[in-house]
Amino acid sequence: MNNYQFYKKDGNVFIFKNQPIFMSVMVIIIFIIAGLSYKYNFPLLGWFLVALAVLIIANFFAKKFVIDPRQQTITCKPSVFVATKTYSFQDFTNFEVLAMKYLGFITTNVFLNAHFEVNGKDSKFAVGQALTHKGIQKMVNETEDIMGLNQNV
Repeated sequence: MNNYQFYKKDGNVFIFKNQPIFMSVMVIIIFIIAGLSYKYNFPLLGWFLVALAVLIIANFFAKKFVIDPRQQTITCKPSVFVATKTYSFQDFTNFEVLAMKYLGFITTNVFLNAHFEVNGKDSKFAVGQALTHKGIQKMVNETEDIMGLNQNV
């Protein structure tokens, strides 16, 4: 695979493309509720919601997941408030797929987490999210392909 849907190549590294649609819809809804709460004499709630929306936008731009196949490292930055961490491919243990269900059977969101074990401690990083398991499976396949996990030994 040379053309990836979820990653862009920048020199020797592959950078995960953040998914703006879910974040954009959520921020727009929060801004609408903030405007309505300000209009109906709840200005403190309105300002709180605006601050929350700004924080969500800042986290969108701060989140990074970078794979460097040459140096065999993965660099993760989950949010504005958490420092960047770099893991070796040898620290990678597995992927975890979590599905949120509504009423027990309607899938509303599916998350992909990468697990790393460093010095006996388990760390996980939320790589991405999608609405279906099929989208997450494509994400897993691309990540494994970049990391070289699908190559026969």
